[in-house]
Amino acid sequence: MRRSMVVCAAVLCLLCCGCGKRTAGQEAGQKENAAEDLMRETREGRAEREEGEASDYEMAEAPEEIFYADAADFAVELLKGNMKGQNGDNVMVSPLSVMTALAMAANGAGGDTLDQMLAVLGENQNMDDWNRNLKAWTEGFDGMEKTKLAVANSVWFQEDGELALEKGFLEKNAFYYDTDIYQIPFCEESLGSINAWAEEKTGGKVKNILDQIEEDAVMYLVNTVVFDAKWMRVYEEFEVNDGTFTNARGEKEEVSYMHATQSTYMEDENAVGFVKPYKEGFSFVAIKPNDGISPEEYMESMDGERFRELLSGAKTDVIVETSLPKFEAEYKADLSGILADLGMEDAFDWQKADFGGMGAFPDKNIYISKVVHRTCISVGELGTEAIAATDSCAAAAAEEPEMEIYYVYLRSPFVYAIVENETT
Repeated sequence: MRRSMVVCAAVLCLLCCGCGKRTAGQEAGQKENAAEDLMRETREGRAEREEGEASDYEMAEAPEEIFYADAADFAVELLKGNMKGQNGDNVMVSPLSVMTALAMAANGAGGDTLDQMLAVLGENQNMDDWNRNLKAWTEGFDGMEKTKLAVANSVWFQEDGELALEKGFLEKNAFYYDTDIYQIPFCEESLGSINAWAEEKTGGKVKNILDQIEEDAVMYLVNTVVFDAKWMRVYEEFEVNDGTFTNARGEKEEVSYMHATQSTYMEDENAVGFVKPYKEGFSFVAIKPNDGISPEEYMESMDGERFRELLSGAKTDVIVETSLPKFEAEYKADLSGILADLGMEDAFDWQKADFGGMGAFPDKNIYISKVVHRTCISVGELGTEAIAATDSCAAAAAEEPEMEIYYVYLRSPFVYAIVENETT
């Protein structure tokens, strides 16, 4: 039996155009010590600001409403961009992971590069607003006991005598995103260090987020997100049985279905769906397009506002007979082209990119080479303990036969999302 777990990682690789090969004479041990000193200095500076001493950055008690709207827009557009050309293959993205990695990079951006990044991430916020809102949103889950949402960030850079690193860039990311900061030689050992960091932060789920260190790389920004949640009401053994799932190619697959009665139903002119709550803070949303409409076709007309309206307009306290297949899936992609198509072109252009806020090379320019994103999910029947809700649902249906019953059986490709309950 499995509970629901999502593990995500995003890596931004930044290159310096025209930068030469790395020198092999740097000692790893010396650089590791330098990394420890820099991280300690940055964290101490952040701690002083949190105590109100010479604060350069502002805190927010709660995110502004516009943040939720912008985040929903970004999430939907990111999913749509990844679905293009997949021919029905599984697609799974973590907007939180990608937006956090991009936000760290944006803290070193300026000019048109920053304007474009903000237009994609949140066109209704400036960079300071985005930092405050995202920090407030993620920190709002720190006190959860029954759901785990663990976000980790790191900056890896090489100082080879030419890079003039901006300390403010590191301090801002340490303050808003609790970023680990490492200065190491970019060689085979550093590849292992970055991969080991990601593996540790994801509990061993992501083992090799990077395949190699790019020859002209000057910095890597890495984010990981682990979401580990238990259902509000677990699926009992008698509610799980085998059935047939028809994939996007029309092929039949034998899967295990989890059957249960839910109480929240959604529909629009092209789809039906249901909401299954987790024990705390979040819910699983499943949307089944009508017959003849693929998930890709359904998402073409979707945007953040429409998605939020679909959730806010859901019918509650109703009877929804559902079947959800148990599944595990992995997805890996380079998001560079997708993000550029969304409007973030300059960040990936070695001539136009403006990341002077990160640091500078004489007569050379820093730009984003790739954005590697990897996700894996496991959805099963397990929770902390069974709650006797089945019998009560059955009793309610018997006592109130006039209640309309809805049916949502996920026996063909569907769209799903994990949403935070307070912001939908």
